Amino acid sequence: MEAQQQHQHPYYPQSSPMPHYQPSQLKMSESLLTVGGSVVGLSLFAAFLIGRAKTPLTCKDKFVTIWMMVCTGIHIVLEGYFVYNHRELAGMQTLGADLWREYSHSDSRYLTSDPFTVIMEGITAVCDGPFAALTVYGILTDSPVRYVAQLITSLMQLYGDVLYMLTNAFEGYAYTNPHPFYFYGYFVMMNLPWIVIPLYLIRDAWLNIYRGMLIAKRATTVAKKNQ
Repeated sequence: MEAQQQHQHPYYPQSSPMPHYQPSQLKMSESLLTVGGSVVGLSLFAAFLIGRAKTPLTCKDKFVTIWMMVCTGIHIVLEGYFVYNHRELAGMQTLGADLWREYSHSDSRYLTSDPFTVIMEGITAVCDGPFAALTVYGILTDSPVRYVAQLITSLMQLYGDVLYMLTNAFEGYAYTNPHPFYFYGYFVMMNLPWIVIPLYLIRDAWLNIYRGMLIAKRATTVAKKNQ
């Protein structure tokens, strides 16, 4: 009886096997404040870097810098932590585990080593995070690499998030607590920015790369005519 009680958990579906599950030490409000504080800290660090940029930045550039800096931290640190510890995450007594146990009310696959989730987050941590950092570098140094990195990062974010959300939807949101707070507040609202903002940044990168290639093509045509 005692062993069965230790295996009980508050996640959906409640039949999901979590033999190592242990309750979190942090309250929900503490978890949300920790994540929010981290986002603010990353944003302030980005603002500091913006102030030291080689060239003046537009409002759009400042926004993209802050967004990509936040993405760098989330992808590499938070999601990387999940990938590295996914087998023991449900029972670990650490800050990172507490944060993931809180978010897992919206998707319990994070606590069951679901193959798709582990692979998707692994790609995000290894690829999306570094490319987001490269985008920040490109903006701050006025490097041509900026729009290429921005396009790659945003495409990968959009593709990964759409697949992540649709696989849950395909199974009738079986992994999500049906309470509106967890479904809309966590699952929908916490993932929506990685659909809306990448769509905007994909368009922005596409237009700038196209314009650059058009200018290069015209310059090449003029040079050939002058030979």
